Amino acid sequence: MAIHNFNYTYQYISCKTMPVSIENETQIVRHITINVTAIDQADSSQTLSEDMSVSLDGVYAYKSDGLPNDFIAFNDLTDEKIIDWYKSTTQTNDLNIYFTWQIYGVDEIDSIIEIEP
Repeated sequence: MAIHNFNYTYQYISCKTMPVSIENETQIVRHITINVTAIDQADSSQTLSEDMSVSLDGVYAYKSDGLPNDFIAFNDLTDEKIIDWYKSTTQTNDLNIYFTWQIYGVDEIDSIIEIEP
């Protein structure tokens, strides 16, 4: 049994924001949800789509440290940029393991991951 390799497509679903402070209403993205579609590279008939969410690291520091020079205003964000943030927080190998498990079952991954009864 082995982990399968997948090709991925991503679609922006939503994000949660918060203001920098009570005095500064500039919105900071703190959490994003992306729909991830996995297509098995060896058998393209095996696909699965799932909404996946991540919290972004470091955004709470903006409250004390200020906004970084490369800060993008919420109204200027693109779906592509938000998808890039998701991809930067999620390793492809982790997605491969997850989607192998979801599509093919735990037996396919039990050789690399110790499953406790």
